[in-house]
Amino acid sequence: MKNIILPFVLVALFTSCSSLEQKYIKLDVGSSKSDIAKIMGPAPYKFTHENVEAWRYAVVAGFGYCDYREFYIFQDTLILKNEYNRASIAGCTVGLKSIDWETVLLAAEEYSKTHPFKENELPRTNIVEQLKELNKLKESGVITEAEFKKAKESVLNK
Repeated sequence: MKNIILPFVLVALFTSCSSLEQKYIKLDVGSSKSDIAKIMGPAPYKFTHENVEAWRYAVVAGFGYCDYREFYIFQDTLILKNEYNRASIAGCTVGLKSIDWETVLLAAEEYSKTHPFKENELPRTNIVEQLKELNKLKESGVITEAEFKKAKESVLNK
């Protein structure tokens, strides 16, 4: 029985990993938010900071490690993407890296210099939703208490 099930499990693991990679390479900086949603599907890990959305995806890529793909969206446009692998025996959520918001915000600043928009076209974000996302990240251990407090202050002081 084990000999029958094992090949199916291995195929499922490798297929999910390659599927994530195949989707990831279809998207380039400049792709629209709707393109990301169509190709990648709903992001299981979302976070918003200063009008930049982080959409994060993770799959088990093998025994004890996960593959991660991240998309950073500003003004409904992909401004930065990232990929990495990380060991994680307790599930992929545990292996999520902290977001380097400084780098992400610099990319957003560069994008806004080359793609100006009118004040009335500013993206609107819901503070309550941002706070809920922050709390989820804190409770799941993705961000520390100190990171949570700093991000919460940033959301409330906009």
